[in-house]
Amino acid sequence: AEFESTRLAAAGSRDTGQARAGGMNNALVSEERETLKQELASLKSKFILPFACERTTAEGSILAPWPSEGPLEWEVPPELQAEVVKPLGVLLEDVQKSLLKFVTEQLPLELLTSRRDEAELKRVRKCLLHEDVARLAGLLAHLLYWLALGPARRAAGEKVLTEGALQSLFVAAHEIWSNFERTHRESALGVSFILPCIFLTLKRAIERCFEAQYPGLMANPALYQQAIDGINTLLMRLFDPDGMYARFGKFDGFPKAISLSKKLDMSLSAHGQSPAKRHMGRVHRATPLVCSVLSCGQAAARKGCDNAAARAFLNRNDLAGKASTADVLPPTKDEERQRSLMKAAMRRLSMDSSRQSRPGTRGSSQGRRERVNEAPGKL
Repeated sequence: AEFESTRLAAAGSRDTGQARAGGMNNALVSEERETLKQELASLKSKFILPFACERTTAEGSILAPWPSEGPLEWEVPPELQAEVVKPLGVLLEDVQKSLLKFVTEQLPLELLTSRRDEAELKRVRKCLLHEDVARLAGLLAHLLYWLALGPARRAAGEKVLTEGALQSLFVAAHEIWSNFERTHRESALGVSFILPCIFLTLKRAIERCFEAQYPGLMANPALYQQAIDGINTLLMRLFDPDGMYARFGKFDGFPKAISLSKKLDMSLSAHGQSPAKRHMGRVHRATPLVCSVLSCGQAAARKGCDNAAARAFLNRNDLAGKASTADVLPPTKDEERQRSLMKAAMRRLSMDSSRQSRPGTRGSSQGRRERVNEAPGKL
């Protein structure tokens, strides 16, 4: 009897310990989920449409769409001039470490989708940790610095990058992004989830680069919002003029998202972009990459295209808002960079670039005609 009572007491103690451990695990899971929810709310307010266009003021909320035109220069107060004139010194290793921490610990991937397939989510995380994501984030961070804060360096009498160096950053960024699109745009998971996740990860990585290098600038709420708007605007103008990769389908049916989208539509209509005009423009949309190759958006743009049907197609390209990158950088006149952009545009469509000689030749205009015929939607 004494042995039996001792055994029962030990069993009871063990059950109590297991219950206590289970309660602790549940508490940890609950705390982790709450942290992910907070991170999601932060990402939505900064980078995800339509939520990121909403601004809270003393009078209430207002909408501030990302501008498709205009300068990218940031206003910097005199007391921060000494900080921002120092060039961005982020290294690829720093970006990779930051991305690893974000993707594995902070990114609320499960909350961005209704998918519950663990294999798919694992595949998405693997894509986000690809070395080219870190490389592209670093290139874009450097490009944004010289476009947004380069004028402040010039005003302080410091040297700035030449237009040729900026064009090299521009071309390298498009080469990497075109590879991402070629890899993922043919699958439903890729175009609806992987590419938006890459877009979101790039924006967070660029933000982190500026937080690490310019803490004073990013500590000021007004300047911080200016930086976030600059990140969103740069990526929109370079890769995503219609904001398709800045959205997640899971949120589009939310009441707040529907309300904000309607308000944005009304705002665009008030500025001459009616729903019918925007629809026509999106049907005939060419990507900023193709526009860069053909120097679209300028008077001489359509003259670079030999085919009349292609010129008519491109003339309707801007109906939904400009897709030209001319407000980021002027079209490059260097033949080697033009050739690199042409190859990137063809790789994106899995076309053979070996037939191309250089932009403006017979081979190059034949490639443009094929792109228009094979991809009548978004080139």
